[in-house]
Amino acid sequence: MTQIILNLAVNSRDAMPEGGQLTLEDRIVDLTTETQSPLGDGEFAPGQYVLIKIADTGVGMGEEVKAHLFEPFFTTKGDDGRSGLGLATCYGIVRQSGGHLRVESEPGQGATVQIYLPRVPAPPPPAYKRPHHKKTARWDRKPFSF
Repeated sequence: MTQIILNLAVNSRDAMPEGGQLTLEDRIVDLTTETQSPLGDGEFAPGQYVLIKIADTGVGMGEEVKAHLFEPFFTTKGDDGRSGLGLATCYGIVRQSGGHLRVESEPGQGATVQIYLPRVPAPPPPAYKRPHHKKTARWDRKPFSF
């Protein structure tokens, strides 16, 4: 998750060279068979998802750029040493986790990336057993001799 959020935040920063606003939001959404999926790809499993939304007020993207967003090595940032792997990596991590990634953007209107990850129960807390007695240091022992 750190890798995903960091990649998206760096992209947002780069899309706002004169400054702007970056917003991160999270919530639980219920995508059941009775509701229309906001994903639009028809490949979602109904159920509860954790939605992480990252939005910026940057320059936005047109349809041509959005069509190539998740392709490895695709970048709009010129020849500044960047690999163009950030969004492809995000996409791979999200899909391997059973999730979906959606991008909304228009030129001059900023961009919003929505990450949907299947909600899973929290793992149980680790079993911790309190020691029954305190170990005390014994200083009356003789030191080793070699």
